[in-house]
Amino acid sequence: MSLALPLAENNAPAVPAPDADAIALRPATTRDAAAVAAIYNASLRTPPYQPEGVSEVEAARWLAAELALVKDKDAVRHTNYIGPMSVPMARLQIELHQFHNRPMMVATQRGETVGWLGSLGLHDRPGLGGLFELAYYVAPRWRGRGVGSQLIKYLVTNAPTWRVDRLMAMVWSDNAASLSVLRRAGFSTWGALPGAVTAFGKRRDMVLLGLTLDDIPRGFEDTQAADTSAP
Repeated sequence: MSLALPLAENNAPAVPAPDADAIALRPATTRDAAAVAAIYNASLRTPPYQPEGVSEVEAARWLAAELALVKDKDAVRHTNYIGPMSVPMARLQIELHQFHNRPMMVATQRGETVGWLGSLGLHDRPGLGGLFELAYYVAPRWRGRGVGSQLIKYLVTNAPTWRVDRLMAMVWSDNAASLSVLRRAGFSTWGALPGAVTAFGKRRDMVLLGLTLDDIPRGFEDTQAADTSAP
């Protein structure tokens, strides 16, 4: 499936970097699909995604084999898919954000895409128009440098633009770094789905974290946040 959209590829304001070396944010376009997929796929090579005892070399081989199966697909047919994102899948995600007029942002530094954030999810259910579910991913060598926190801060700051006053994220229970980033941003635990995640023969809880605009911590800064990818 592919969407041929008449919409402009710009559903959110860009945030220019104050200097050439700073990180800038802008809306994702379909031209970003390869970078979006690559950053997402990089998160699959390391814990908490990979089981204990799997080396990065083994994980990279697994990822390459799985990616070869989906490289030309823009959707996956089975419901418990655990695997990489093809470039067509990433393009479809960007198009869906545009179709629903939902922010999907990329973070760049000197032309390199270093992270991205999406906001598709529970908002699509009736009566939940004031809630965005966010997910973010950061390129491996840029983790721990505040990229994820900057993306989250952008969504928090601009939520009123989309008439949103609540944000939510669903994170694997053993993703300590991402849980820490979100809690520093003012998110608190709203609940959990016990054993909801099944991956490589292991059950994990899915933690639900949420924030209302009144919960935003004063002076929320992120320059040294220990980001990793979510979930």
